[in-house]
Amino acid sequence: MRILDYFKGQKEDNNFNLLPDGIFILEQDGKVIDVNDKIPQMYNTTRFNILGRYFSDFIEEGTNVLNKIIQSNTSMCVRAIVKNEETRNVFFEISASRNTESGKVYVCVRNVTGKSIEHKTISEKYSAAQKIIEGKNAFLLESSGSILSNIVSISGFSRALLDGIGGALSEKQEKYLNIINTNSKDLSYDLEKLFALFKLESNKVEYNNKAFDLISLIKSIERVYQKDFQDRKIIFNLDYSTLAQRDCFLDGEIIEYILRCIMDIFLRFSNLGRCSLNIGHPPLEFLKTRDFLANDSLDVQKYVLFEAKITDLVFEKDELDNIFNIYYKSQIKRPIGLRATLNILKTYINEFKGEIWVYSKQNFGTMFTFVLPLR
Repeated sequence: MRILDYFKGQKEDNNFNLLPDGIFILEQDGKVIDVNDKIPQMYNTTRFNILGRYFSDFIEEGTNVLNKIIQSNTSMCVRAIVKNEETRNVFFEISASRNTESGKVYVCVRNVTGKSIEHKTISEKYSAAQKIIEGKNAFLLESSGSILSNIVSISGFSRALLDGIGGALSEKQEKYLNIINTNSKDLSYDLEKLFALFKLESNKVEYNNKAFDLISLIKSIERVYQKDFQDRKIIFNLDYSTLAQRDCFLDGEIIEYILRCIMDIFLRFSNLGRCSLNIGHPPLEFLKTRDFLANDSLDVQKYVLFEAKITDLVFEKDELDNIFNIYYKSQIKRPIGLRATLNILKTYINEFKGEIWVYSKQNFGTMFTFVLPLR
C-alpha cells in the first residue's frame, strides 16, 4: 500500500494509530520524527526511545533499502535490528512513499517472520552479500596504498617535468603535462575519499576521544591552507571570534579531518568566488528547533556551530534531496570524491552525536551547517 495516500488531505495526528501495520515518519535523511503505536510494540520499546534516532537503527541497511523501495515503487522483505538474541532473525515487509512537498518519508512496516519459507533464502542471500561487501572493502583497503602511491608518482613526475627537470618543453608538451598533472591530482583526491568511505563502511575506524584545544586546531589548519587560497586567488574568510569554549573532548584527528574536508571542497570547487567558515556557539533556539535535547538551562557553550559557505558550488533539488546517498544515481555528474566526502562528513558528525544540513540555491551558493557537542 502507498502510505502517502493515507495522509493526503489529512492532518498527521493519532488517526494513523488505527492502521494495522507499523508506521515510521522520517525526515529526508532517515531521522525518525514520528511513529504509530505499533512500532514500539514491534520493537518492544517505548516511543521515546525511537524518536530522534535513524531508520538504519531499526532496519539493516535502512537508508539503501528505502531508496530502492521508493525508486522502484515496490515493497521489500528485510531483516530488522532487534536487541533480543532469541528473536534476532526477524523479518519485516516494508513499503514506503516520499512526499516531495514536505520532504517527509512514510514507511509501512509489517512483521512477516515465519510466514514464508523464503525467509531462510533471504537470510542466506543477505549473509552472502555481506561477506562479498566485507571482502570487497578489505581488498580495496589493502590495495589503497599502492594505488594512491602510483597516482602520486604520476602527479609528482609530471610536476617535475613542468618545472623543467627534463629540459625545455614545447607548448604542446606543457599543455599535455598540465592535463596529466591536474587529472592525476583530481583522481588521487577522489580515490582517497572513496577509500576513506570504504574504511567507514568496514567499521575499521577507531575513535580516540580526549581533550584538545579547538581554537589552536583551527589556527593550525588556517596556516596550512592560507597560501593555497592566496595562490588560487580565492577570497576566504575564517571567523571564530565568538567561540568562547576552547576545550573539546572528541577525537581531535577526526575533527581536523572534517575541517580539512571542508577546506578541500572550497579549494577544489571555487574558481574566483568566495568561501567563508564561521565557527561559534549556536543560539539556544537553534538547538531547540533542530531537535537537540535542549531545555532552558542548556549551556549553548557545550556545542559548536560550523557554517561553511561556498558561492561557486550549487546543487539542484534532486541532488540536494539525496546529497548524503553516495550510491544515488543522479542525472548531474559530480566528482565521486565530493559525494564520498559529504558521506564521510555526515558519518563522522553523526558518530559524535552531531547533525549536518546542506542549503543550496542559485546566486547564493551552498552552505554546509553542522553542530557538534564539545564532549
